[in-house]
Amino acid sequence: MGTHPSVDRISELVLFAGLDAAEHARLASIAWLERLDAGTRLFAEGDPPGDLYVLLDGRVLLSVEVPGEPDRSLMSLRGGELLGWTSLLGRTRVATATAVLESEVLRLPRSDLLEICETDHHVGYAIMRQAFEEMADRLVATRLQLLDVFGPRRS
Repeated sequence: MGTHPSVDRISELVLFAGLDAAEHARLASIAWLERLDAGTRLFAEGDPPGDLYVLLDGRVLLSVEVPGEPDRSLMSLRGGELLGWTSLLGRTRVATATAVLESEVLRLPRSDLLEICETDHHVGYAIMRQAFEEMADRLVATRLQLLDVFGPRRS
């Protein structure tokens, strides 16, 4: 287990944009800073819903299993990006997250985070909005990758 982050560290994260100092303090009280060695797996595809992570430093690879073939890399995440967002929805993990470099994450225990979101709707809305902004950006990036692979070829 790591240490709790400072309120200032929480306030710097895009995920918590629009929240006030008291809300940042409440989130800091449940959050943990954790160091990951390269090769550390945060969670695996198919795992039950778990904690939410914000990658603060380093790099984490998201990959999926393909039966009969090596795992396929989906994307490489860098500082500031969200990991494990499906846990906010109570869904199983849709990818495996593995630290590629020594990394630092902010871990938000799912039950504590959901309790805050359910008791303070302003916090819940702000976090969900930021999480879905990031997911929308990832969807656009995925669509562009698909166009590169499957789009029409020009001669």
